Amino acid sequence: MIDTRIIVEGVSDVETLSKAIQDLALGSEFGVTISSIIPTTNVEIAKKSIIGADIVLIATDGDRSGRELADRLFEELREKEVIIERVKFPKGRDLEHSDLFLISKEIKNSLVRIGLKSLKSINMLLEREKSIKTLENSLILLKGENEELSNKLGELEQSLESHGAEKELLNKLEEDIDRLNVEKNEIELENSELKKDVIKKEDRILELEARYKDLETKALNIFNLESYWSKISNDESPKIEETRKAIEILDLDRVVASDDFIVSPSEEDIFRLLRLIKMGRELNKY
Repeated sequence: MIDTRIIVEGVSDVETLSKAIQDLALGSEFGVTISSIIPTTNVEIAKKSIIGADIVLIATDGDRSGRELADRLFEELREKEVIIERVKFPKGRDLEHSDLFLISKEIKNSLVRIGLKSLKSINMLLEREKSIKTLENSLILLKGENEELSNKLGELEQSLESHGAEKELLNKLEEDIDRLNVEKNEIELENSELKKDVIKKEDRILELEARYKDLETKALNIFNLESYWSKISNDESPKIEETRKAIEILDLDRVVASDDFIVSPSEEDIFRLLRLIKMGRELNKY
């Protein structure tokens, strides 16, 4: 389970938020467990309270002081090893007097936003991979230069053994080789650390992508076909063939139909679909 903690302004907000989320199946639907609701306006207390959490939701009031507190907490906490998200309530509204349904809905929306943001970290990974590739190319060039200098050093050692004046050049070349070896070791060490960091980021991205896909799947809604058809027509409910043909014509994404139900991300898509079927039936009459 993903350990999630919520920061609110006061004790009364804890009771309100607890009521709003008590019927949410966050565990089975999102793989999320809310381990604690923290009532505080103190940044230092907040820092200590989120230790060990995976996600922190900042659910302060929607009035001016609440938004300012949310901004301050977000700036102070976002450098921690935790995902921070602000819960967006209507401006000017206290959490204590807000609609419980809207509060629970926004908690879900906050989790979905976290999933979307996690995908953006893929660009960061790609940039890291480019950086590693550049370092690897630089390392190859340095190795080539090192080998070339070593060959030149061998030739000079054979031809300049009796010439004291050329010893300084030999020493200079040795110093250059030592310097290049030090730089090579530093690059290899940096390359190793970058690879470790990339592997860690890749694992994190894969984990967040899996969680987001689960959140995205749960965001779909199931609509009763007969109930929505009765709102626009008194005719017989559409057959499954009519519904699927209309979905294909409108090219609706993530909309699936059965004999009695339609699964869709929005009610708007349902009405568009059914209006098209009604229009098609009316045209066929002529």
